[in-house]
Amino acid sequence: MSKKKVDEIFDYENKLIGPDTPFHITESFKTLRTNVYYTSSDEKCPVYGITSAFAHAGKSVIISNLALSFAQMEKKVLLIDADMRRPAITKIFGKKSDKGLSDMIIAKNENDSFENYIIPSGYERLDIMLSGRIPPNPSELLANVKFRKYIADMKEKYDFIFIDLPPICEVTDAGVIADFVDGYLLAIRADVTDKRALDDALSLLDKMKARIIGFVMNGVDPKSGGYGSYKYGRKYGKYGKYYQYGYHHYANSQKEAAKSAAEKE
Repeated sequence: MSKKKVDEIFDYENKLIGPDTPFHITESFKTLRTNVYYTSSDEKCPVYGITSAFAHAGKSVIISNLALSFAQMEKKVLLIDADMRRPAITKIFGKKSDKGLSDMIIAKNENDSFENYIIPSGYERLDIMLSGRIPPNPSELLANVKFRKYIADMKEKYDFIFIDLPPICEVTDAGVIADFVDGYLLAIRADVTDKRALDDALSLLDKMKARIIGFVMNGVDPKSGGYGSYKYGRKYGKYGKYYQYGYHHYANSQKEAAKSAAEKE
């Protein structure tokens, strides 16, 4: 694959809503914001996570714009990149930091504050916590009791917390924090996420007792009816080190199984 093609796949620039964003995209996120907002009930600083069945769903851009949309309601918002294998928030916001989520959890200072790992997003009322250095054990870090303690501290400062999580059918990271995530969004990419993959994702989240509050259909053509979401998914690309276990591996195995069954008939 050429370098130009690789750059196109991982292009996260200009994906945040702004004054020049097409109307149907802005309205899509406003609608999503309203729907999510009314699931929070009277919960003080609800925590929302987003995941997908496999890669190519555009979940990172969706959760980034959702967080930004809430900040535009004059809410104090924190966006956490917990996709430590394939972090994207740093690219979406164009921000860098020498420490983030993984560094916070493994830090040995018991009096350490999460505020030491927060950076401004560049947008009013929206802070971000990048993923930090890529660890060898992301699932174990997310399951660490220290993360829960930090989340409790964060809820005292923010109105809403949003967490970007890896695809649930590829690694278990998204489900290990189900006990303190108030609601999960499941990102679905039109013409990419098939029904069986979606069923598998729902089954895994259900086993982990995750509360699913809705689905976000991404990559819908606005001309086909409704607003749809922006076509981010086409440029998502391979899912880091565990791409071999991802969507394309799954899809190819399904094709092979169908071909084998046809030959037997």
